[in-house]
Amino acid sequence: MNEGEFELVEPFEIDDGSLRGLSPQYIFALGVEWAMFRRQLADGSPFTTLCLPENRIRFVRMAERHSRFVEDRQTGCVGWTSIWVGDVISSVPPLPESR
Repeated sequence: MNEGEFELVEPFEIDDGSLRGLSPQYIFALGVEWAMFRRQLADGSPFTTLCLPENRIRFVRMAERHSRFVEDRQTGCVGWTSIWVGDVISSVPPLPESR
């Protein structure tokens, strides 16, 4: 990368039109949730978190790119998904980054 060029640290995975029809406030909440998840993931410790349904796949893919065990489950609360992130899975090669 040349000086002055920038690239994403993590892909947002929103180019598929998945945000179409959502309010700006809801999209902002998805972004805040995404940043909080990424910060927890960078810590390296296992954790469990709730997320909005539109972020479920994004979070699972992000954890997989970091070679972490991850599992998502529906909760008893309508509109929320539980994401379980475990330790690094060393025997599984990281997934290629999406483009």
